[in-house]
Order: sequence, then structure tokens, then C-alpha cells
Amino acid sequence: MHKLDHIVLGALTLEEGTEFVEDIFQAKLSDIGYHKDMGTHNRVIRISDEVYFEVIANDPKIKNLKNRKWFNLDNLNLQSKLNKSPQIIGYVIEYIDISISKYYYPFFRASRANFIWEFAMPTSRNNILDSEIIEAGIIPSLISWKTEKPVYQMKKNQFELISFEIQISEKQQNFNTILKNFGEIQYVLVSSTAKQNSPIFKLKLRDNLRDIVISL
Repeated sequence: MHKLDHIVLGALTLEEGTEFVEDIFQAKLSDIGYHKDMGTHNRVIRISDEVYFEVIANDPKIKNLKNRKWFNLDNLNLQSKLNKSPQIIGYVIEYIDISISKYYYPFFRASRANFIWEFAMPTSRNNILDSEIIEAGIIPSLISWKTEKPVYQMKKNQFELISFEIQISEKQQNFNTILKNFGEIQYVLVSSTAKQNSPIFKLKLRDNLRDIVISL
């Protein structure tokens, strides 16, 4: 089984994304982290013993970036969607199975503060994946930590991760076929929906402090 590392919510600005999530979670996110090589910045919060939730946005202070931004944050269509509202745009799993490497660009090294990791993004260049499925965000990115995972240093809180569901429309069943090649992914469920604005991500957390289930 693949391990889920973190779930990613994109926003037009980090301030907007932070306010959006903190209002729903009724909990504070971390201080700001910076990815200078990727032109982004983020805040995070722990949602289980080994999984965290990330809010990410383009860093307006960084211009003329040569690298492609992760999670398609340099995609104009995605930026148009984020202009309407922050939304979940992808997720990341730990890299353990070499057989899925054919779906990805080569790993590159990245860092934030004292944390170092290698990261791989889905690619369409080998004609296995098309751009639509990549832009939809349902193909996970891969991560291989070279330092201790940051989730272990994040503050423990009242949250318990229940599930991360990917809803796929009838017209996009080929997405499900490709996802099956990955095998089982911890916490990740795939379902069908009649809605056409798919795929739709649904995160469910139990908030033990308020004794409720949060759906995002």
C-alpha cells in the first residue's frame, strides 16, 4: 500500500487560503514556509499521525522563475479556478514502488527550512498520461524524504483523518483505470459521480474537540 504523505489545497494568495482553511478547521495553521526554487510559499497543519494538510500559493515576491511550479500552479486554467475559491488541487504519496515511475518526470531535490526531499511530478511526455488527467490533480505527486518528515515536528491536535475521496464522472472513467495501476493508497477512496465538474476531491476529518466530522 502506498502511504499518503500530504494533501494540497491551492489558493490565489496564501492569505486567502489560510483564512479559508482556518475558518473551516477552527484551528491555526503553521508559520509560513518558503520554496524559493519553486516560487511558492505555504502553511501546514497535521491531520493524522503521519499525514498533513498543506495550503500553497504562488509567492508574489519571486519573479522570472525557470522551474515549472508544482501542482500546476503556473497553469492559467487552474489560476482561473482559484480566483473563484481556494480548492484541493492534489495530493502526495511516499515513493516506494519503482513500477509507477513511468508516469513521472525525474525526481528533483527541494528544501524548506531544514527539511530536504526529492519530488516527482506527473508527466504526459511519454504518452501514457494526457494533460487532462494531470491538470485534474488525481495522479499523485511522489515524495522521498531525505530528512525526518516534517509531520513529526508539527503540533498534535484534535484532528483524525477519515478519508480522502476522489469523485470521477462517467466521462472520466479512464482516470479510474489509470489510478488502479497504482494499487491501494492509504486513506484514498475513488468513487463515481453524475456531476460533470469532476474530479471532485472530498476530505473528511474528525474533529474530536467539537465532536463533528469536517468535509472539505
